[in-house]
Amino acid sequence: MDGWVRLLLATAMAASLAGCKAGPAAPSGLSTVTFFPLHTAAATTRTGTATSTIQPLATVAPSPTPRVYVVRANDTFLAIALAFGLSREELLAANPDLNPDLLSIGQQLLIPAPGGEATATPIATPTPLPLQVAEPLCFPSTSDGLWCLLTVTNTTGEAVEGLSGWVTLVDAGGSALVTAPVYPPLNMLSAEQVMVLAAFLSPPAPGYSRAAGALTMAVPVQDAERRYPPFDWSATRSQPAADRRSWEVDVRVGIPASASGSPRVAVAVLAFDARGQGIGFAKWEPDAALRPGEGTEAHLVVYSLGPEIERVDVLAEALAVP
Repeated sequence: MDGWVRLLLATAMAASLAGCKAGPAAPSGLSTVTFFPLHTAAATTRTGTATSTIQPLATVAPSPTPRVYVVRANDTFLAIALAFGLSREELLAANPDLNPDLLSIGQQLLIPAPGGEATATPIATPTPLPLQVAEPLCFPSTSDGLWCLLTVTNTTGEAVEGLSGWVTLVDAGGSALVTAPVYPPLNMLSAEQVMVLAAFLSPPAPGYSRAAGALTMAVPVQDAERRYPPFDWSATRSQPAADRRSWEVDVRVGIPASASGSPRVAVAVLAFDARGQGIGFAKWEPDAALRPGEGTEAHLVVYSLGPEIERVDVLAEALAVP
């Protein structure tokens, strides 16, 4: 894997690709993916403030008489839901501030039981680390829905994980209209890196005056060397479109022959405007888990939801599978 970067994601590196010239032609046999957000030809933005005093609306109704479940080794969000006779959506509704794709051993989940009386005593959510949060940007989609993006910079000096937050649409009188949880495309964010958290509001999008947002979860990475094993990856080509409304990136990823397992690999391309605000992202994962000694290539395209793309950051991670 000549020229590849050996990446230990406890101190993960991001490739910041701004104004890069075209590289070599894309290798043949690439797996091509184009992920949301969808391109909107005439996107507009409405901005708010990340330090707003707006109180987010509850995203779900109160859960009936709940119990607490403590996450154990090898648990998954779906498995926990099924074990208690719930759907994934019902369990997520009772725990709107948690990232269902990233559970930690010892973490507490609120399990709603059928019937019973409502409760006003949810599990306390850990105070998020003080990351830098920009004002959210919202863009209409071609389906009359709304994409809302929250840009977060890790200024803590250490890797963090489990990011989640919310975006609330506010009317001209300052009242909250709707609140949606936002999640990132990857689990971990290394020191000084930037992540884009996103939510899609189904159509029809309400008329609103501005958007407010906040980060509700971000915790230090635990047991990084085991949970985020090293792997090989590189961005081999980066090419913006002539109108800078989209950007193409080719990547190579591989699992070292000495690896002890087959981690879940993911690559994200984040698009930013001239102010450093997130305006789009694309995510890729291989169709099948890569075994030790195996590698593959992929072609990603990220589209802007609004202004021209000034730069893209390429982030990658390997998450150990229990």
